[in-house]
Amino acid sequence: MRFINDLSATLLRSPILWGGAVAFCFFALIHGGVVTDATVVRYLAGHWVEYVEVLLFCVGLASLALKTADVVRQRRGLAGLTLPPIPEGGQEPSAAAELSAELPTGSAGEAWLPRRLRDALDFVGRTGSADGLEDHLKYLSDLDASRAGNGHGLVKFVVWAIPIMGFLGTVIGITVAIASLSPTQLENISGVVAGLGTAFDTTATALALSMILMFLQYALDRAEQRLLEAVDEAAWRSLAGRFQSLAGDAGTTLAIARLGETLSRGSARLLEAQEQAWNALERSAGVALGGVLDEAAGRLRAALEQALDGSVARWGEAVARVHDEAAARREARWTDAAESLAAAVRGLEAREEAVAGQAALLAGVVEAARDLASLERSLDANLAAVAGAGRFEEALVTLTAAVQLLAARSADAAASHRAERVALRAAA
Repeated sequence: MRFINDLSATLLRSPILWGGAVAFCFFALIHGGVVTDATVVRYLAGHWVEYVEVLLFCVGLASLALKTADVVRQRRGLAGLTLPPIPEGGQEPSAAAELSAELPTGSAGEAWLPRRLRDALDFVGRTGSADGLEDHLKYLSDLDASRAGNGHGLVKFVVWAIPIMGFLGTVIGITVAIASLSPTQLENISGVVAGLGTAFDTTATALALSMILMFLQYALDRAEQRLLEAVDEAAWRSLAGRFQSLAGDAGTTLAIARLGETLSRGSARLLEAQEQAWNALERSAGVALGGVLDEAAGRLRAALEQALDGSVARWGEAVARVHDEAAARREARWTDAAESLAAAVRGLEAREEAVAGQAALLAGVVEAARDLASLERSLDANLAAVAGAGRFEEALVTLTAAVQLLAARSADAAASHRAERVALRAAA
């Protein structure tokens, strides 16, 4: 649907379509007998070259008419297109976007003044400053003037093509006239006159039509120049002094403030972009790392299974070998323990025998002690008797002999006891 609308709008603004329609209607009036003037028919429909010249003239005339209508429409729209009043102290350059949104859109927005204002406001919004606005307005004015001149390209082509067609008709007429000359019929020169007439008629028609188009183009060009001057004045009146400028010492504080705002916005955008980059990198790294970890986990699982299978087999063999060795050592230890137990039993038996002998010896010692006690009593009695009888020296000798005998028996008992302890230790 949009394509059809665009195509319809293009056809409605096409000078070729309107010029062809006007030429068709004009020739239809001639051939229908409505226009019967001999001069008109002779100079505008007497030859096919004149048909082409009239068709080109109608196309150029339609182009000039469409441009004239556009100039009139834009001239009428200048008074109704205004921006809000300039506040005291000017506006921030950031308000350029809001002002641009208030401008008309669509076909009305393609006029010179709305487009000039939109381009200027876009310049202020993109640069964030109105310092270069004056130069930019001059650039836009020159650009619109160039566009206006380029818009007459079709008319210029028609003005150039119509005389060329006239010259072509002249050549054709002269050629026909020369071809009609015959040495035997010099009295009949009607063919020569007709050919020369065609040559002069086509040339005259081409020159007349091209002059008309050139005059109309000049008038339209002057009207466009006046319209461009009005657009320049309206744009300058709407934008001059509207935005705060950074030029001069008075704008230093404002420049610093804007610089701070710009740096803050840039830092915020940079941080946001960096955060998005980090998030994207984290997501991509997570996906890549997940794949790598899955692959590594598969490889590790296979390697672990293979290693565990080998390790379990080796451990089984080692456990079996250790079990066998432990069983052998256990059997050997049990054998050694049985032998040690038998030796201990034999030692206990020998110790029991030694203890029995020692008990007998102790019994002998006890008996000797009783004998010693009785001997002491005897000695005491003897001493008393000696002392009473006056035989003290003889009693002393007897006492000495008794003590030596007792000491000898004690030494024998001690030696026997030590021998028994040595025997018990050896048996243990």
